[in-house]
Formats: sequence, C-alpha cells, structure tokens
Amino acid sequence: MMKRFIVGAIFASLLAGTGLAHASAVTTGKTLYMAHCSGCHRANGAGGVHFGKAVSANLRAPGLENTYHHSTKLLVRAILDARDEDGDRLDQPMPAWKGRLSKAQALDIIAYLKTLHA
Repeated sequence: MMKRFIVGAIFASLLAGTGLAHASAVTTGKTLYMAHCSGCHRANGAGGVHFGKAVSANLRAPGLENTYHHSTKLLVRAILDARDEDGDRLDQPMPAWKGRLSKAQALDIIAYLKTLHA
C-alpha cells in the first residue's frame, strides 16, 4: 500500500513539474516575443505589417485548435535561420536570430506562440 502511495506521489510531482516548466516557457517566450518579434508580427501575433512587397506573417493558430499549424522543428528553423520548410530564405525583413537567440529561447517563443489563436 505504501509503495503505491510513493509511486503515485512521484508521478503526481512529475506531472506538476511539467506544468510549471511549460508555464515558465510560455512566460519567458512572451517576454522574448514582445522584445524581438512584436514589432513586425504585432503584440497579438496577427502580422500584416508591410515592408514594401513583403508582409509579416500571421503567427496565430487558426480557429480554436490547441495545436499550432507548423511543426516545432519548422518554427525553430524559421526563427533561428529565417528559412522555410524547403530551406528557402524567408522574406528579407525576417532576420535570422541564430547567434542572438538560443534554441532554448526559440522554443520558449514557440511555446508562447502556441497560446495565440485567431
């Protein structure tokens, strides 16, 4: 009986820690997003800022889904390398943040982006 209690307590603490880690990533991601991304993609992620022919992307998830419409791997590539799924350069105003943001920081920004909805 005591063994089940201990196993249950360990499992519950692991789940709680995961939630706290995710909440921390979202909070950090929001701070990073506001500092580095919101100037072009707007505070709400709606994009639509014009740079000549280029227009900043809408970063909000469509509808009310709980998942974002791009993979985490693709978003990391877009943030750090300014490259799309084919390896092509994103529109020129989008900077490659590699060297200025770490992969961990890009993942925090992505955690925040996944909370934005259209």
